Order: sequence, then structure tokens, then C-alpha cells
Amino acid sequence: MPDARQGTLEHLNTIIKYMNAIKIILLFLITSSIGCKDFATENLNNPDRNKVLSSGSDLMPVLQNGYVSWWQGVHGAHPAIALSVAADAYSLSRSDFGAQRFGFEPRTFYNNRSNEDPDYKKIVAIPWYGCLSAVSSANDVLFALDNGVSLDKGGAQDQAIRAAAHFLRGVSWGYIGLIFDQGLIVKDSTDITQTIPFSTYKETILAAEAELNEAITITESIGMNFLHIYFNGVRLDGNQFKQLSHSYAARFLAQMPRTEAENREVDWNKVLAHAEKGLNFNFAPIADGKFWTSYHQYVFAETGQGPLWARVDQRLIAALDPNQPARYPEVSKGDPPLEKPMATPIDARLNSDFVFLPNNNFPVERGEWHFSHYKHNRNIKDITFAGNDFSDGPMPAFRAVDNDLLKAEALLRLNRKSEAVNVINAGTRLMRGTLPPVSAGASDAVVLKAIWYERAIELLSTAPMSLWFDRRRNGERLEYDRLDALGGLQIGTPAHLPVPAEELRIRIEKPYNFGGERDPTGIVKF
Repeated sequence: MPDARQGTLEHLNTIIKYMNAIKIILLFLITSSIGCKDFATENLNNPDRNKVLSSGSDLMPVLQNGYVSWWQGVHGAHPAIALSVAADAYSLSRSDFGAQRFGFEPRTFYNNRSNEDPDYKKIVAIPWYGCLSAVSSANDVLFALDNGVSLDKGGAQDQAIRAAAHFLRGVSWGYIGLIFDQGLIVKDSTDITQTIPFSTYKETILAAEAELNEAITITESIGMNFLHIYFNGVRLDGNQFKQLSHSYAARFLAQMPRTEAENREVDWNKVLAHAEKGLNFNFAPIADGKFWTSYHQYVFAETGQGPLWARVDQRLIAALDPNQPARYPEVSKGDPPLEKPMATPIDARLNSDFVFLPNNNFPVERGEWHFSHYKHNRNIKDITFAGNDFSDGPMPAFRAVDNDLLKAEALLRLNRKSEAVNVINAGTRLMRGTLPPVSAGASDAVVLKAIWYERAIELLSTAPMSLWFDRRRNGERLEYDRLDALGGLQIGTPAHLPVPAEELRIRIEKPYNFGGERDPTGIVKF
């Protein structure tokens, strides 16, 4: 970092902490429904920019605040825990974070009502308002830059801030498009005196890609003087920032589909073009115990909140050992007990990344399907992977192997199977799993299964909600008692979430739901 920026970083962080404290209080009020909706909406969509940003020294703190809002909105326990349970990545029978209700079998719908339990409502409120708040911060900065607020009169520093603001809008809209059935695309030039219509999730994700492309273009115009400092503990030069932007674009486009049919409609040429320029390093901001924390503390073994929290779902254990059932037997209802609680280590990662626990500690009355003998333990044995993801250590959000697997899938979808096989065999399947290479003559189905396997096992506890995004697009919906290890979501699982009831009430629109018996595919609102 240049000396001038280094000298102001501590001062900026102090300002940011105060700003974030205010935003955290605001978000709590929003999600707890304490009658401040009008204030919240005004704050997110109609800021008094002249008061927020009056000089160049205000630009970076406001933008940093936006990055924290985005991070907390996407990477926290809400919504990551519930949606990961819904995807059979983790198992948790506790009511915290909505996990129990998203883990019911058969699945139930998401009840999108203002009078629901506050913790349950946060599943939609946290990502919705977190991402909108981040966009608001980016809009403030872009508006200020366009109206004379400057650090260096349109030079490299202003342009780097502009690129970072477009990136923030891109990743915020991208996750709104991945998580929700519709989004709000509000730009710094949007007339906010008029009612802003919702955009479809596809439109929202295409807008996200356009923002990321704009960030890339601006960065290329800056050259050697670019530096991105808005992720805690991670500083990106221009090339690294462009790689991260390309990878997020590839992720959003590839994981956008809600069904197998939609997956076939993805512009895989675009996905490949982004992935080929994507990450060759692991992106993982550093936890600070305050503003930069993540959901991982509730899913890792022997750290954070301890062994009473989530375990690895039995469905993933069946992926690691095909002799294991994909659903834990309900002995209380007459199922034969699990013959061998300890899985056979065909994949070396069963020993390196997971820890076996002989006893189950979830109550039987909440459903024995929640049972599992394994927790994710990779952070203990691989100190480069993660810390405790609360107070110290890296928080894996986008690993290079994720980008490689997106590339492999794009190549396969574009009928370039041999290249896809080469990518798979050069990666973690052999290097970490010590599994046999995929044959050059393997069928498309075998190659695709190898990709799904790596995405499920190698990417576990990395990108939030990744398996939920993948299962909804990789196969038909499955009956809860007829699961396979790597297939689609369970029937009735919400495959995207509704706009929060509080937001709809402000707009005088009726709340709606997804999932359950009335919506087997999880994508038709009722």
C-alpha cells in the first residue's frame, strides 16, 4: 500500500467501526419489526448524500461500510445456516437461524409473514437489507464522484474507488439474484421519488454481471496504481481484483438457474470466458470478531460454538462412502440401525477434512434424519483453510478450485469434454482426495458427477449456500426418503426466497411464500 493510504488506514477503520455500529442497530430494528420501516426505507433508498459525502476523505469510509454490510448480509449465520441445512450440506435440529424448520422432512414452506419469529424472519431480512444497504453505500459514492467530490481530481485514487463501488453493486445484486425470486435495481441515477419496480432474478444477475464488467474496465484503465483495501486483511492489486470480479460473474451466471431446464439455458460461453480469467488464489477475508465474522463458527468442529451445533449431513457422508445410506435411519420408526457409523475412507479427505463422533446429540423427537457422526474439521488440520471464523483466521469465500470447477462445467456444457476432464484431473480430486483420475473416455454423466462431487466435498464450508445453489439446478426434486448423495433438492424445499414481508407491506403488496406441499419445486409463489 502507498504510504499516504497506509497512514490513513487506522483512522478510516475507526470511523468505519462507528458507522457500522449504527448500521447494525438499524438492521436489528428492521428485522425485529419495531416500527421503523419508513426510516429504514428512507435510509436505504433515499440518503441525503450531501450530508453523507462532502469531501474526498469521506469516500473510503462510506464504501468500506458498504462492504461490511454486504459481507454480513451474505456470509453470516442468517441465511447461510438454514439454506445449507435445506441443501443437506449440514444437519442441525436446533431452532436457531431457522435451521430446524428448513430441515423438516418432508419439507415445509417458508412462511413469509411480519408476525413470524424474529430469528426466522432474519433468513430473508438479513441478506435483503444487507445487500440493499451495500448498494446504497456504493450509490452514495458514485453520486459523489460524479458531483465533484474527489481525492485526486479524477485520478487513479478516484477511479479505484469508482471500480470498488461498481464491484460492490455487482456482488450485492448478484446475491440478491441468487437468493431471492426478484430484486431491486437502484442506481445512483435512479429517480427514487417514483415507485421502483422489482426485477426478476435473471435481470438482477445480468445487472450484477454488467457492474462487475464495469469494475474490470475501470481497473484496466488505471494500470499499476490500483489497490483495493475494502476486505478485512486482504489487499488486492489490479490483476487480483479483476480475477475476483470475473470469478463472481462466473458464479452468478452458473448458479442462477432454479431447475435443470434453466441450467441448460445458461450462457456457458460467458461463464467460461469469466472463469478463464478468474481466481488463481483463494479469496478469504480475515475475521476480526466484530464486523468481519461468518457462519463457519457454527459448522466447524472444536472451534467457536462447539460440538452442539451443525454436523455434516448424512447425505454428504454417502457421497464420500457409497456404502453409507443417504438418509440417517429412523430407528424409532422401525428402520434398521446404521450398520457402520464410521464411513470407509475411499477419499483421503474423509480423514483430513472431517472428524468422526461416535455419539449423536440431537434429540430423537426432532427427527433422527438429523443425525450424523461427522463434523467438518478441515480448519483444524489445514491452518491455511480457515481459523475459527469469528475472531481470527481466514474466512474462505471463493477458492481457486471453485473457479476451476465452474470452468470445467462450462467446458463440459460446451461439448469440450476432454478439456473438462483435464481440469478435473489437475485439481483436488487427485491432489487432495487421492481418487483415481476421470477417464478420457468417460461419459458426460460421469464427468458431470465428478464435478458435482468436488463441488459438494471440496467446497464445503467455503462459499455460503453454494450447495443450495447447486442442488436446485443439478437434478430433479427428490422425495425425502428416496435421496441420493449428489442429486437435487428435496421436494418442497424453497429454491429461492421471497422478498421480506416488511418490504412488501411498505409497498402495499401481499406477502407470498415458496416451498412445501403446495409448491413442490420451491419456485412458484403462493
